[in-house]
Amino acid sequence: MKKQPIGFMDSGVGGLTVLKEAMRQLPNEDLIFIGDQARLPYGEKPAEIVKGFAWQMTNFLVRHEIKALVVACNTATAAALPDLQAQLAIPVIGVIAPGSQLASTVTKNQQVGVIATTGTIQSGAYSQQLKALVPEMTVNRLAVPDFVMMIEANQRHGAGVQQKVNQLLAPLKMSQIDTLILGCTHFPLLATAIQTAVGPNVTLVDPAKAAVADLVQVLSDRQVLADTQQAGRLQTFTTGQVSDFTPIARQWLGLPDLNAQQVTIQGEKNDGPN
Repeated sequence: MKKQPIGFMDSGVGGLTVLKEAMRQLPNEDLIFIGDQARLPYGEKPAEIVKGFAWQMTNFLVRHEIKALVVACNTATAAALPDLQAQLAIPVIGVIAPGSQLASTVTKNQQVGVIATTGTIQSGAYSQQLKALVPEMTVNRLAVPDFVMMIEANQRHGAGVQQKVNQLLAPLKMSQIDTLILGCTHFPLLATAIQTAVGPNVTLVDPAKAAVADLVQVLSDRQVLADTQQAGRLQTFTTGQVSDFTPIARQWLGLPDLNAQQVTIQGEKNDGPN
């Protein structure tokens, strides 16, 4: 089992932020990533629909004999994580609980902001996790679904991008937050613009680092970490156009020779494991 790959899934390219962290912390592991670009954005879809999509990606990855699954999408984590964990024999790691735990240790004034998709915000998942950790926590939530489409279009830099980010995050300037959770795995790709918009006194929390740390711990506990010194193999898949996925993946992962494959997963079972 040590040689089996680890699977990662997301609605699009955002989960590459988690994949990149996994490549850093687990350089000898084989990794498989799928982004469901053909059906994004997830954040505006009903939770049951997202749950079905998550199962289809999961079943695609399970057929590659993965030893662990990372739900590298906050919307899918909120909609499907408990069901995936209940029905799969392998470890399943989400991003919401690790991100909340990290934020609870970072904040000094117990005022935390969360920016995410509409679906994640409406689920209340971050608020529930944060208040379970620190009951007196004040959680300021803001849905910014436009960020997802900006990133999928590779619009991450420039004066126009900064102006739009400033405008969308203006409500947070009225709050007293000292910590801001990037509650969508797409959002770290806009981290520079987001930090500029909220100011230097607000600490950004990227749940990817905490989620991968949890993954490392789980694999270590189960004694299934790769025992080779060779660099791991990476496979990337998209349900959308390779021409949309590949340039962003190459740029963000620093892999100029990366080549993704297009796949269709609508035929996978959408309500449980195969």
